[in-house]
Amino acid sequence: MIVINTKIRDFLEESRYVILLIAYFLVLWVPIIFQSLHISDELSDISLVVLMFAILNFIRKAKFYNKITLVITFFIITGRSASVGTESDSVNIANWVAMLIYFSVFLTILLKQVWSAKSVNMNTILGAIAGYIQIGVIEFILFKICDALFDGKAFNTTVSIADIIYFSFVTLTTVGYGDITPVVDEARAFSVIFAMIGQFYMAILMALLVGKYQQEHSKQ
Repeated sequence: MIVINTKIRDFLEESRYVILLIAYFLVLWVPIIFQSLHISDELSDISLVVLMFAILNFIRKAKFYNKITLVITFFIITGRSASVGTESDSVNIANWVAMLIYFSVFLTILLKQVWSAKSVNMNTILGAIAGYIQIGVIEFILFKICDALFDGKAFNTTVSIADIIYFSFVTLTTVGYGDITPVVDEARAFSVIFAMIGQFYMAILMALLVGKYQQEHSKQ
């Protein structure tokens, strides 16, 4: 049993970047794929819990941050469970704000690990990709909070969670289809900020990491 547990821990440690990316894609795809079903919100909550545990697995060796994120995870899951079946805007907004803090802290940890890596390997590249997706998740949460604060009128049309995820990543990648547009100043400001962040991230951080990766492996 001890040998099996050790193997599982080693697997989780070695695969933490891959597990994290899989969890991110679940969070992004589940609300969109199952939007037409009545269980879309429930599946979205389940995928969010999966992502949180993937994050805990990612930072489990950093004991200080692990304890903080574990406590925040507990409160978020408890808050989400308590808000099921309720229409309290204040409770829902508080839950989203807690998630915003949670994911912002993790983004800092993730980018710090990527940037401080002594050598650039595949895990470093995967971590940078995960960081980019994490920025999109934070953007989504900000837009969700903004829409809730303005009673669902922050955009030119009524939007669901899947719509906000779609709009967030369309904005981050500066594709800008224009089918969903912000109509309040706060949402417009976030759109400009994250469009710039998306460009700077890809043009600077990802380019530097990929260039360093190619340079290191060309010497071998």
